[in-house]
Amino acid sequence: MGPWRCYHQIKNKPYPKSRYCRGVPDLKIRIYDVGQKKRGVDEFPLCVHLVSWEKESVSSEALEAARIACNKYVAKHAGN
Repeated sequence: MGPWRCYHQIKNKPYPKSRYCRGVPDLKIRIYDVGQKKRGVDEFPLCVHLVSWEKESVSSEALEAARIACNKYVAKHAGN
C-alpha cells in the first residue's frame, strides 16, 4: 500500500459496474448498544463524537478501532 494521501479521497464508485456485483455486501460494523441503556443521556459524565470535516473514505476497521479506543478511554476514566 502507498501513503495515506493516495487513498483518503473518494474518487470513484466503490465497485466498477453493477452487473458484476449482484448483491450488496453486509456492513462489517454494526450499531452497538452496550451498557446501561435505561439511564438518561444527561446522567453520563462523558460523550464521545467521531466527526470528519472532510469528505473521505474511512474503513470499517478504522471505525472499529476508534470504537474500541473510545470504550477503553471511557472505562478507564469514568469507571466500569
